[in-house]
Amino acid sequence: MFRSSMLLIVLVLLSGCGSLHVMSHVPLSTMSRLSSLKLADINPLHLRVAARMPEHIEPRKDGVKVTIAMATKQEFILEPAFEQHELSALSRYHRPGTRLWSFRLSAADRERLQQTRAAAGGPGKNTGQNQVSIAASVDACRRGMLGAKPLPTSTFLRTDATGFFVLADELDLRSIVPERDLAANVPACD
Repeated sequence: MFRSSMLLIVLVLLSGCGSLHVMSHVPLSTMSRLSSLKLADINPLHLRVAARMPEHIEPRKDGVKVTIAMATKQEFILEPAFEQHELSALSRYHRPGTRLWSFRLSAADRERLQQTRAAAGGPGKNTGQNQVSIAASVDACRRGMLGAKPLPTSTFLRTDATGFFVLADELDLRSIVPERDLAANVPACD
């Protein structure tokens, strides 16, 4: 299913890119970092996805997802992480007229990812060598009208305790979603 309201379409490691425009918003340092990502590098306790959006746009309930793929794909729906220490880790990414949002794995999903890591590192396996692809998406809704101005969005990822890095920077939703579909794909918030 194409999620045209996604604020991030990040694909890594062996995944093809459907849009050169989207890829132009992914820093080279991010591509390099993600191309060498191993399952052992993803710490379930520290895994976070963050989004920077115009003030009138926000993530939908259960709309922030991470997909981690090796031999099989696992999708995780993230929960909000609104504690001050969570948001202060993102302060350098704040821009006027925007809001920052941070999301983490639920306790159950942290355990599920930990079990995946353990299974991949079982007898005769080296979890540090298991390359993985990771994709994150943020389905959005709006408070008020979308207006006619650009809708720049940025997404960030943290896989361990070393901090966030930019996945996609200043990607205008209008550049990836046809205008005729924008209001339907970024509906009014409940």
